[in-house]
Amino acid sequence: MKNVVIILAAGAGKRFGHKTPKQFLKLNGKPMFMWSIKTFASIKSFKQIIAVVPRYMIEPLRKQKDKLLNKIEFVSGGQERFDSVKNGLALIKDDIDFAAVHDAARPLISKLDILAVLKKAIQTKAAIAVEKTKDTIKLVSSKEQILKTLDRRALRNAQTPQIFETKLLKKAYSKKITEATTDDSQVVERLKIKASAVETKFPNFKVTTKQDFALAEKLLKR
Repeated sequence: MKNVVIILAAGAGKRFGHKTPKQFLKLNGKPMFMWSIKTFASIKSFKQIIAVVPRYMIEPLRKQKDKLLNKIEFVSGGQERFDSVKNGLALIKDDIDFAAVHDAARPLISKLDILAVLKKAIQTKAAIAVEKTKDTIKLVSSKEQILKTLDRRALRNAQTPQIFETKLLKKAYSKKITEATTDDSQVVERLKIKASAVETKFPNFKVTTKQDFALAEKLLKR
């Protein structure tokens, strides 16, 4: 079996408040986006690694003398997240069985969690990493009035990686995609395919703020 991972690293990261996009900042001596790439590269079945980055970063990254970087295929990001995924999909080789999509801002993803999501995807064609919702969630109207309290026992926070049968993901992305789309399972759902949810066992939060960055550093040092 041959798999590919598309690492999404093209975002501007405006909420982080740094002139350099957060995914390229040094996290424990290594650019943040490289942590998840290193983890995926350690799994033998991932034969292809595609990194979607800002256009201006492609040549500088290609020129770096790094064995792992030299194995990565780079492509420029699009205006929206789903445009970046489409750009990555265009580079997938014909013999790839399953495609994973992962956010570069989730540097802590573990090998065991990736393998768990992959195993479920092989069984069901589509699987995504999730975590249980800890907070009480309210459905709120446009007038900021609480309409309903949702049952958090049935709620999960979507994470990445999200892994799909390659031909299924390509078919889903060949359809029209709305700007409200925020993850890949939404795109696949429009094909009437129900993705499986796999709860992660290890920290896999998205680095959005400087506080998140500091916490990721502490955890990686352990």
